Amino acid sequence: MWEQLRAGLFPRHPYGTQTTIGEVEHLKNPAYGDMVDFFARHYAPNNVAVILAGDIDPKTALPVLEEAFAGWAPRALTPAPAAAPPSIAGKGRVFKEIVAEGEQSVQIAWRTASARSAEEPVLTVMDWLVAGDGAGILDVELVLAGQVPDATTFNELLRDGGYWGLEATARDGQVLDDVEALLLGAVKKLKAGEFTQEDLDAIVLHHEIADKRSLESSYGRVSKMLHAYVHHLPWEDVVRHTQRLRAVTREQVIEAANKYLGDDRVVVFRRRGEHRPPAIGKPSITPVTIDVSRHSAFADEIRAMPADEIAPQQLREGEDYRHDTFPAGPLIWTPNRHSDLFELTYHYDIGSRKRPLACHALDLLELSGAGDLDAAALQRRLFQLGTSIDARCSADALSITVSGIDRNLKESVRLLELWLRSPVFTDETVRALLANTLSQRKDALDDPDFVGHALALFASRGKESPLLAEPSNAVLAQVPSTRLAREINDIPDLAHTTLYFGPRDVASLREVAVLGKNHRQLAPPTPLRYRKVDKPTIYFAHKDVAQAVVGIFFGQPPLPTTEWPRAELYSQVLGGDMSGLVFQEIREARGLAYGAHASYHYGERKEDMSSLIADLGTQADKARDALGLLLDLLRQTPIAEGRFTAAKTALLEDYRAQYIAPRGRARTVLRWDHQGLREDPRPWLLGQVGALTLDAIQGFAGRFAGTPPVISVMGDRARLDLKALGDLAAVEVVSVDRLVSYGPFPIDVGQAGRAR
Repeated sequence: MWEQLRAGLFPRHPYGTQTTIGEVEHLKNPAYGDMVDFFARHYAPNNVAVILAGDIDPKTALPVLEEAFAGWAPRALTPAPAAAPPSIAGKGRVFKEIVAEGEQSVQIAWRTASARSAEEPVLTVMDWLVAGDGAGILDVELVLAGQVPDATTFNELLRDGGYWGLEATARDGQVLDDVEALLLGAVKKLKAGEFTQEDLDAIVLHHEIADKRSLESSYGRVSKMLHAYVHHLPWEDVVRHTQRLRAVTREQVIEAANKYLGDDRVVVFRRRGEHRPPAIGKPSITPVTIDVSRHSAFADEIRAMPADEIAPQQLREGEDYRHDTFPAGPLIWTPNRHSDLFELTYHYDIGSRKRPLACHALDLLELSGAGDLDAAALQRRLFQLGTSIDARCSADALSITVSGIDRNLKESVRLLELWLRSPVFTDETVRALLANTLSQRKDALDDPDFVGHALALFASRGKESPLLAEPSNAVLAQVPSTRLAREINDIPDLAHTTLYFGPRDVASLREVAVLGKNHRQLAPPTPLRYRKVDKPTIYFAHKDVAQAVVGIFFGQPPLPTTEWPRAELYSQVLGGDMSGLVFQEIREARGLAYGAHASYHYGERKEDMSSLIADLGTQADKARDALGLLLDLLRQTPIAEGRFTAAKTALLEDYRAQYIAPRGRARTVLRWDHQGLREDPRPWLLGQVGALTLDAIQGFAGRFAGTPPVISVMGDRARLDLKALGDLAAVEVVSVDRLVSYGPFPIDVGQAGRAR
């Protein structure tokens, strides 16, 4: 859709004509000479920026860089062609359509201005007014009103030109022309100025928060500098971006909307159907013998360079984090020493497995108001506070995260509790949610990625698959709104763990962040269990796709912490990076798969079963050979000493260089707590892995020889040789509807939400 949209917006310009890796014809006839010429024209030092962020001293780093690149001679660059994209004025509605499996959707876009335009701040504010973190025109008019399952905007301002647009996912059976009309209706409200100065002030606050958050990471700092370099922006403008947004007026936004969002636009429909990509002949591939002991002169040069060993990070209780207690249960506190931003998560060890309607009720909450605020008013109030509230729910856990600026933490928590205690919704809201949910479920069953994931869960977990813990379509259609309200109301009063990152100390936090009272204890979560089989078994599901997706699972008992070092190093040997055994032998040496990976997984909790898990994606006619080789590699193939040494070196360096950002530390500590660990395990792992021998890893690998694997294979029955797969394991064909709990479609949504 993106390629079609760009082609319509930028005809005869690289923005519209240059796809990421070219067209099929380019792949069939690769022009090697053109590639070399392209490299020679552009990859010169006077066309390059080196952008650094991190624990770096410029006084020592810059001289090193200057010396290292001193021999890279600049050369004359080919002048860039005329950059102005051809106009599309007067073309009116340019319509394009693609056919694909899965959801149906609509995109609409208009040409706007370049990144260097003085109107950039105005166009940025305009974008947020339409899709503003739950409070924009699209959010209120379409999503909260239940008109469509999802809608958002996109705003890309490039060096030579820009574009702005909207997109919406259609509900099953919804006419795409009607979805287009809904999107244009939101644009009409924007052009009419149906927003206030308070909305503009809230947008500036959100941008200020987003900017502070991005600066928490080296990646965010590098990205800011990269943006300035690529778009030729003055650094002062980038640094002062928030101030420039603050100067934008309501009249400027209305003027820009009416200037750019006219009749000349590109519309792309994605319709449900069978997508048939152009065929590419399968090339012959000569197997390559991989010698892991072989290395280049360049590698020798790198190894000979003097380098100080990186001192590993260790998180320390009392300094980097702290355990305390709240009335609801444990508190894990981590300080934010760099800004006034906070993130507060209430984590519950309960989900749809024990409370089948919990996740659906939380979806309803997102469409609801609170107390005397309707849904739109609530979202507008949260937006004005700079507060985001995100609820997540799975089969075994749910969490609610509140984030924003510290001065508004108390009010944010108050609104959250009001929202949970007194959600405001109607039967029509419940019906709209049900219609959207059914549509999304139906779309998911058309999506090969989802079906492959669902099959892997079914094969490895059997009846314990998380997707089988969800309520059926019929159950959702029958549940009264009062029952859904009760599912929401008592969430604050369930025992939970509180995770905090922010500038407050524990005493101050306890005054404003406690949620609920008289908290009811929850039963311990059900430990993760893998399916057991008496013989190697393949669970096969048909999907009309070109690629076959394969998963392998060797279920094992819970892994004691003492075995972690061997499991981690064995994972590195198999699939730690592109030098892993599985990737190299299957893809690089033989070309049998697009991707292949394997690693050892121990569960989130010490009671969970562990498993050796492998996966690959391959052409259907290569599936039998790829699967057979993968099984051989996982069944105690002798590990070469050179591969063992390389994996050990890589893993030790990873431990030394690993950095857990402050915002993520509370969640990391919670995982350690679930494993029964009293402190950061990485220093211990570093020492233990350093002492491991090849025999120790070879012995660990041998434990899978007697375990029959469970295998999932998704692909096209007409292209896969099931009989050949049967030579490797017993094959059981599974229909897609067995992978989920949904039941039949369609369901009458007319009675949903009514009391019974």
